Amino acid sequence: MTQPHYPIRTQRLRLRPVVEADTAAINGYRSLPAVARYLPHPPQSMQDTALTVKSMAGQSALTQPGQWLDLAVEHGESGQLVGEVLLKWDAENSQCGEIGFVFGPEVQGQGVAFEASTAALELAFNDFGWHRVEGICDARNQKSATLMGRLGMRAEARFVESDWSKGEWVSLLHYAVLRREWLARA
Repeated sequence: MTQPHYPIRTQRLRLRPVVEADTAAINGYRSLPAVARYLPHPPQSMQDTALTVKSMAGQSALTQPGQWLDLAVEHGESGQLVGEVLLKWDAENSQCGEIGFVFGPEVQGQGVAFEASTAALELAFNDFGWHRVEGICDARNQKSATLMGRLGMRAEARFVESDWSKGEWVSLLHYAVLRREWLARA
């Protein structure tokens, strides 16, 4: 798969591979119950975040199906790390992938997730040449569902109580956008 050129710059942001020095900043939001509520893990301790970051640090390209690329999102002026966007290369179909994102509460509602996710989708379609990108969120996570809709992703399915997470059955929403739809949006 194509090696992206970093940093990826947007109007206000820089996207780059996560490095181990990002551990404290990432723990700053991944440790918050309000942020972790819709993640697949509970609020992370610093030790948990260090293990997570170590597993993804230094990865700058997708080299095999099933792999995730986690990009740190920094404010361009301050350099402050405010979140992550993730792309997963589909293990079953090499022309498809998945997008994910997690951001600290201090930037929610400011268009930062939209701007960073737009850059990630540009990478997926223009650099990686993917045909389709999906997004999945907990049905209670209205902010993620709204973001995927704003990105031009269509709601394709609601799977009722299909995922066992943190001691309860949760419903999942599935969104998707095709390359031709993404390119035609402008």
